[in-house]
Amino acid sequence: MLRHADAIDQADGVDGCLPPAEMRYRVSSSPHADEFVRVGKTCATDIQSALLRIGRDLKSFTQILDFGCGCGRTLVHMKNLAPEAQFQGTDIDAKAIEWCTTNLPFATFRLSKEKPPIDYVGDTFDFIYVISVFTHLDEEYQFLWLEELRRIAKPGAILLVTVHGLDDNRGFVFEREYEKGLFPAWYQITHHSQEYIYSNFSKYFDVLDYLPRGMNAHQDVVLLQKRPA
Repeated sequence: MLRHADAIDQADGVDGCLPPAEMRYRVSSSPHADEFVRVGKTCATDIQSALLRIGRDLKSFTQILDFGCGCGRTLVHMKNLAPEAQFQGTDIDAKAIEWCTTNLPFATFRLSKEKPPIDYVGDTFDFIYVISVFTHLDEEYQFLWLEELRRIAKPGAILLVTVHGLDDNRGFVFEREYEKGLFPAWYQITHHSQEYIYSNFSKYFDVLDYLPRGMNAHQDVVLLQKRPA
């Protein structure tokens, strides 16, 4: 008998088992399998929708990187939207990378560190998406990773980055969890204004579009493009 929490429903068009509940919880603060699948599928669809706004389609890309892939929540749904593309994923979570390497054979995975560089050749990817990573980085780390993402992106490549807008999580109370030893000091909840994005991210890429709550009706989406060489 195949339990609900052990495998992704074939109706979702995804082959393979789900990551363990503990790993799912680290990604989304929920161990529930149906929620994990729903959010991943929605994020993949939202990526495609955002790209179509700038006249691009996932099928037009050949080298795609999921930066901050976790245990593949979004990536597992991407192969159906770009079946000819070569996918790679990277994350600082060693257990998640080990699980992805074993269970998602359509992609290649590498462990990254909290700071650049990352072990990719320059000018490698024509599309990079970064979901819920810059939402947790301080300014120093954001600028370091924008520089590194620019290095590994091909000239003309598209980047999709999600951020928290200024109104996101309004009304919540936040604590400094790193003081309790739960997270490193650079890990936080970060909010961006559109003005900040256009003023600062434009130092590294051309800013093509900004979509409030464009990812899972929650995080804002920023579309960037690497300038020609």
